[in-house]
Amino acid sequence: MKIKNLILFTFLFCLVGALAESASAQLISNNAVQCSGDYITPIKCGYHAEGYQDGMNDARANRDYDYKRYKRKYEDQYESYYRDGYDRGYRSINPNVRWTGKQRDVYNDGYDDGDKDKDRGISRLPARYEGQYDRSYEEYYRKGYLDGYDRRPKQYDVAVGNARRIGTFGGNTTTVPIRNRGINRNRRGTRTGTLTWTGRVDARTNLVIRGSTVRTDAITGRNLGQGTSNWVGVLPRRQATVVARRLDGRGSVIVTQQPTRANNFTTIVSVNDTRRGSDNYRIQVSWQASNTQEAYSQGKVMWRGRVDQTANITISGEDVSSFALSGRALTNVTFDLDGYLARRRGNVSVRKLDGRGTVTILEQPSRQNDYVAVIQVFDPKGNDDFYEIEVTW
Repeated sequence: MKIKNLILFTFLFCLVGALAESASAQLISNNAVQCSGDYITPIKCGYHAEGYQDGMNDARANRDYDYKRYKRKYEDQYESYYRDGYDRGYRSINPNVRWTGKQRDVYNDGYDDGDKDKDRGISRLPARYEGQYDRSYEEYYRKGYLDGYDRRPKQYDVAVGNARRIGTFGGNTTTVPIRNRGINRNRRGTRTGTLTWTGRVDARTNLVIRGSTVRTDAITGRNLGQGTSNWVGVLPRRQATVVARRLDGRGSVIVTQQPTRANNFTTIVSVNDTRRGSDNYRIQVSWQASNTQEAYSQGKVMWRGRVDQTANITISGEDVSSFALSGRALTNVTFDLDGYLARRRGNVSVRKLDGRGTVTILEQPSRQNDYVAVIQVFDPKGNDDFYEIEVTW
């Protein structure tokens, strides 16, 4: 009798196992995933399949490649299976492309900045470095920063949020500005520095300088390209005195705009070639920034938007930006700014007017964080909620 019961129990156990494997296989088939090798257990396949679906959804919505936004969905021991599924799903919609050398350079700069911020123990904030890289490559910089801060391995040749607009993707190629060679790797503003620009000018051309970037605008005559530039230092985001000197060329060179808060700390150097045809120019631009702190005047930001999980709001001067750290992307974002957050130490206050979660000050403006204020919104419940937040200083 005992032997018969044992045989019956073994049969039922095998039958249940077969049914479970069939159900798992059906789930995986529905998500266009096939599991083998290390993925043969149903639970591992389940995480892999869910990651695959989330990856496809993110790619279809043209969101950044970041499986960690779903970290609440998996346990640490199954992270690799979810991650691999996410990777496969994302790439099934947005296949990998080869990044250009410039895209890799900007990604690497972001990665280094994120890694350094992590070491310094300050917040995860790529917006801290706005103006210190070519904005045409912003998504590559932001991805590099987040990967560096989160200590992920470097990931080249993956799709980023606006890759369809600034690279070769799906057979479509667009041309983007190229970041200048010879740029100083310490891209924070420096009190003194020089920029040496070399190029051809026909009639009148402006050199527009901000942070560590320079572009040429042909006012009259032909546009003969962006030229080349060599930097020693970076034009800071504070008031400075800029002078320009012609080293080569037959025309005149004059600084027509000094950097101030009103023009977002942008310098314009005008090159005027009055003779027929064009000529080669070599121009040296140098600056001396003031140590005088700006007056700390009162101001206020009213921010509104829908938040799912965690979001950061950053305020710098007259710039207000926000992005989701986890959960779905922010929606319905608007803000009203009254005043200016000066580039000096100060204190901001925050008050939540609407929303079910918490709002805290993550960073006060200081020299260490380049004088930005960072506000964090945390929404602990499922789905998103509308928030209205008042920040004053």
